Amino acid sequence: MPGLSAEARPDVVRAATWLPLLREALEREGVFRFPLRGASMRPTLPVACDIEIVPLPAQTPLGALIVFVIDDTLIAHRLVRRLGGCWIAQGDGRLGPDLPLAPSQILGMVVTAHQDGRLCWPTAASRVLTAFWVTRYWALRPARAMRRALRGIRHAI
Repeated sequence: MPGLSAEARPDVVRAATWLPLLREALEREGVFRFPLRGASMRPTLPVACDIEIVPLPAQTPLGALIVFVIDDTLIAHRLVRRLGGCWIAQGDGRLGPDLPLAPSQILGMVVTAHQDGRLCWPTAASRVLTAFWVTRYWALRPARAMRRALRGIRHAI
């Protein structure tokens, strides 16, 4: 409904409503299948696939595909860093990371992805590619810092 804020739209279901239900279903069933539709994880995951989400293991490794909530959207990105009590994730198809995530935002971890009824992830190359994506995050950190510094200088002028 154009013109209405998300809070006032009757067709928008807020994460505060559905996230506890998803958590409960995941806890009870141990796995939850969810349709992924974005392109931020390309080339690792196709734009339209179904992901299987499981609860986070006690030791979630860097490089794991985690599922989390930002605003009212469920997102799957790669865990690239831990920073204090927060986690940093980044889509494989993105140059920069997401904002730090609080533990309450994280739902689980992707264990498989399927497209047209066939397994499309993980693949035989997934372990090597995971190392590549995490290394890319760290390798691009100086460039991102430089870009932020240049923006600050431009705004100061």
